[in-house]
Amino acid sequence: MAAMSGPRIFVGKESHPVTTPAVRSRGPVTPVENGDGTIFVSIPSYRDGERCGETLKALFENAKNPDKIFVGLVEQNNAEDKFCMEQYCSSYGVQTIKRNKIREDMFKVVAEKRRGDCPRFDQIGYVAYHNINAKGPMLARSLARKVLGNEEFCMQIDAHTDFAKDWDEILRDQWKRTKNEFGILSTVPPPKSAKADYSPGGSEENDVPRQCMVKFRDNGFPDYESPADGRALELTEPLLSLGWSAAFSFAKCHLEETTPYDPFSYYAMPVEQFSRYARFWTRGYDTYTPTKNVVFHDFELQANGHGNNEWFKRQRDRFRKMAIKRAKTLIHATYPKPTDVELANMGIYGLGKRRTLEQLADFANIDFTIPRGNTGASLKCSDLEWVAYDASISPVENLYDKPDNLESQPEYPRRTKLVYYEQVEEPLPLPEMTTSTNIRPHEQVVDTFENVSETNTNLPSASLIFVLWTFGLIVWCAMFASTGSKAQRPARRKKAAMAKDV
Repeated sequence: MAAMSGPRIFVGKESHPVTTPAVRSRGPVTPVENGDGTIFVSIPSYRDGERCGETLKALFENAKNPDKIFVGLVEQNNAEDKFCMEQYCSSYGVQTIKRNKIREDMFKVVAEKRRGDCPRFDQIGYVAYHNINAKGPMLARSLARKVLGNEEFCMQIDAHTDFAKDWDEILRDQWKRTKNEFGILSTVPPPKSAKADYSPGGSEENDVPRQCMVKFRDNGFPDYESPADGRALELTEPLLSLGWSAAFSFAKCHLEETTPYDPFSYYAMPVEQFSRYARFWTRGYDTYTPTKNVVFHDFELQANGHGNNEWFKRQRDRFRKMAIKRAKTLIHATYPKPTDVELANMGIYGLGKRRTLEQLADFANIDFTIPRGNTGASLKCSDLEWVAYDASISPVENLYDKPDNLESQPEYPRRTKLVYYEQVEEPLPLPEMTTSTNIRPHEQVVDTFENVSETNTNLPSASLIFVLWTFGLIVWCAMFASTGSKAQRPARRKKAAMAKDV
C-alpha cells in the first residue's frame, strides 16, 4: 500500500486527508494590509529570569527586522531572583541592576545608569511586581496591555521560547495567507530540543503540531491537550482549526482590544485557553494551524525550582474555584444558569455577538450540557467549515449588553490609535502629565494638557463652606460647655457638704 501524501492530519495513528473547502458566497473579512508591520510580543515571566533572558535574545537576533519588534514583559520576581532584563543584557556585557544587601533576608535592587547600553533596551516595555502578589498567568498576561502601543500585530508566548530564523517575516506572510482579517495563527509549539529538525529547512519542517481533542476536565470545563495531540503534514496554506494555545498566538492587535485577557481569574491555568477561545470565536475570530514551525517551547521544568507548583498551593483553592466558576458561567455550564444581567456585567470579558454559543458547540463538536468533548470515534479535526457571521456587527459588541454593575473594563494607556475599542474615561478636574523615556518611533505622543475642557462642579462655594464650618464649631462648643458645667455641679455640692460636717 502506497504511503499517503499531500496535506493531511494525524491523530494518533489515524490519518485524515485535508480537502479543499467549498467556495461560499460569504467568507471571512479580507485582511487590511495598510499597517506598518510592527509586532508586539507579550511575555509573562514567573521567577524564570534565566530562560526569559535567553528568550529575549533569541527573539531579536532571529528576527528579519528587529527594529519592528516591541516587547511587553510582565515579570513576577523576588529581589534575589535573576531578572529577565538582567540576564538578557548581561549576555551583551551590560549590567542593568545591582543588589544592595540591607539585612540578612532583604535586598534593595538599584538600576544601573548603563542599562541604556543594552541592545534594544528602548523596545522593551516592562511591568513588574513581587512574586507573592502573583495570581497566575491570566492576570499576568492581562497586564501586558499596559505597555501595548500602536503595533499592528500582537504575538503572545511564554518566557521559555525559541525562534526560527526570520520568524517575523514568516508569521506576517502566514497570517496574510489566512485571507482573514480576524485570523489567528496558533498551535502548541514543538519542543525547543527539536528545533533543528522542525525549523524551516529541517528534516521535519512540514510536520506541525495541531490541536484536535477538546476534553472536559474534572473541573467540568473544556480544555486542549498539551503537547498537541495531532499533527498537520505538508500543509500548503494555514488550516482552519478549533484549537488555541496560550504558548503561541499571532494576530492583529485589535484582538487585544476586542478580547482582552480576563484579569479577574486567578490561579486557573486549566480554563485559560478555551475560555478565551470561546470569547474571541463568538466575536468573529478564527484560529489557523500554520504551515511551518517558527516558535519552539521549552517544556522542561525550571531549573531554579520555581514555577507552576507555587501557584497550586492549597490556600489558593478558593480563588481557583472562583475562576473556574467564572469560566463555566461564560459557557452557561453552572447551576442554576446565570442570568442575562450577570453575563452582561462581564462586559468585554464575556461573549461576543457575531456568533452564538450553540454555533461554537457545533463547530468544535462538543456539548456543554452533558458535557461531551471532541474525542473518540466522533473526533473532528481535518475538514472544518468556516462559520459565517454578520460582519456589520462590531467585534466589541457584547452578546449581553444591559449590565447593572459592570466590571472594570480594560485600559490602554499607550495605545493611542484604538481600532475597535472605545476607551471611556471620566473627566478629571486636573490632568496628570505623564512622561516616558521609551516612546516608540511609531507612536503618537499626546500632550495631556490638550483639549481639556472645564467641567461644572456641584461642590458648594468656599463662603458657604466657611459659614457651615463656623456654625458647626459653635454647636460643638455649646454642647461641650453645657456638659462640662453639669459635671461640675455635683462635685461642688459634695465639697460644700463635707465642709459643713467638719
